[in-house]
Amino acid sequence: MLVSRFLMPVFGFALSISVADAQLNFQRVADFRDPTTHTHRFTGGREVVFAEDGNKLIAAFYGSTAQLFDVKENEPIGKPLRTAGDGEVGFVNLDIAYTADWDSVRLWDTKSGQQIGEPIPHELREDTIIRPAIHPEGTLIATRASLRSIQIRDVATRRMIGRPRNYSADVVSLRFSENGAFLFVKAGGSLHVIDAETGDDVTGPIKSGRSFRFFPSQQVLVTIEQAGEGVHQLVFRDTSQTRWPETHRSGLPGKVKRLVALPNDRVMVQTSAPDFTPRLFTIPLHAPKNRVAVESNADRAFRLIVTQDNKRWICSNIHDISCYQFGQSDPVWQKAVPPSGYDQQIFPLNDEHFIICNREEDFRVYRVSDGEEVWAKTDVKRFSLAEGKIAFCTNAGVEVWSME
Repeated sequence: MLVSRFLMPVFGFALSISVADAQLNFQRVADFRDPTTHTHRFTGGREVVFAEDGNKLIAAFYGSTAQLFDVKENEPIGKPLRTAGDGEVGFVNLDIAYTADWDSVRLWDTKSGQQIGEPIPHELREDTIIRPAIHPEGTLIATRASLRSIQIRDVATRRMIGRPRNYSADVVSLRFSENGAFLFVKAGGSLHVIDAETGDDVTGPIKSGRSFRFFPSQQVLVTIEQAGEGVHQLVFRDTSQTRWPETHRSGLPGKVKRLVALPNDRVMVQTSAPDFTPRLFTIPLHAPKNRVAVESNADRAFRLIVTQDNKRWICSNIHDISCYQFGQSDPVWQKAVPPSGYDQQIFPLNDEHFIICNREEDFRVYRVSDGEEVWAKTDVKRFSLAEGKIAFCTNAGVEVWSME
């Protein structure tokens, strides 16, 4: 039977951790096995994505196969889907999922697993595997029709919005703004902005690295420009005016690693000097000259997250994991890193916990308050979070766990 081949539900296997300020209960609720034949080099899940409500997921497996699953019923939806070995998978909305092949995106009914309509052009290449852009309301999809062109389509009608856009360099990313008003297209070293409703050009090309942030409520676009060897400039633009004119430009001590939105209309900028020394600044969106250095004794460039209460930030570098409170130079706590070096990635989990994954495929959960490890799992290639759930790609397939 299809269910027995792809699904092996597991119940009752739980791990509870009592801590001073929180209790986590992880319980494995489903085990979706790899549906492919094991004749290829790698096995198991390589990508997994939850639908927005967490009741369904789509997983891609090594061996060019994808599968939709019903998490509530613990069973696969429809038959396995043949897809590109490196293509991304995901959801357009609760009713439609997508798979990306080498030359197209296909849409799938999440109730039946059947394909919807004809494929939409979307070209992939091994060095530029990009996702289609999905409108926040799930009504539009933007694809890279060829390496140097994009299309925006209405999901329901397949009608193209505006005309195809052609660029002089390869398109490397597509992203709708959080308010759904604009599509941001990165082509080469330039950023282009398109009106999502009409398909008309709004502004561009804007010289920009990959780091940029759009703040719709404040009507500000923050971009990064290369100013010299190992040096970046920070540029602010007013998006309330035609063509989004530049309003501020300032130099930075090194290359920008990331931009983080903060409350009270601020942005935090992390830079790395040529000797890898990190620097942090908070900058008011409407007074960018008034930037404030964030004190820290963190060593070398690092990855960081800001806690959900926006009072602390946590960073991971090649030596340690540290937690800092804004306005204080000494860490709240500092721990030696697991044996993974600079390749570890850090992610927020909830108000009281965060995640670190490393290249050794270790997944660890830590407390924000004191940095103590509270749960760990091995054999994790990728993961996806939903409300109260987490799905892991493993060598065997995909595991779904509940979190309480």
